Amino acid sequence: MLNKILVPVDIATPLTTKALLEAANEMALKFDSKIRIISVIPDYGMPLVASFFPEHAQDQIKEETRKKVTELAEQYITTDVKISVIKGPKRVNAILKVVEETTPDLVMLGCRRKNSRDEQRLLGSTTLAVTDRAHCSVMVVRREAED
Repeated sequence: MLNKILVPVDIATPLTTKALLEAANEMALKFDSKIRIISVIPDYGMPLVASFFPEHAQDQIKEETRKKVTELAEQYITTDVKISVIKGPKRVNAILKVVEETTPDLVMLGCRRKNSRDEQRLLGSTTLAVTDRAHCSVMVVRREAED
């Protein structure tokens, strides 16, 4: 049974995010699941780096990201949804931390076809790492066209 679905989104890839949210909504409706959408924003990593930015810049980025994710959720999700914006130096570590803390039954990740020299690379590093390291099922929603 799928009670909890975790859906990490990247607002920089709107077409992939649309496909992912539509698929997550379909799964949630089919299994009467709860959806949690997360978006990871970069952390400064070091106080020295933070000193080059205005005092509340990261708070503004977090609020703008929350606003955009909320708009996307309202557009594509028809069930109850919880939205979180998380700061982290590495996207994959932030996602895996949320997986560990919230114990979802399924993580749904969006993936678009990657351009590589030999055209053999099928998954991005974040998708590959979450798929490999998450302690739950992972579904990859693929888009062929580029964002």
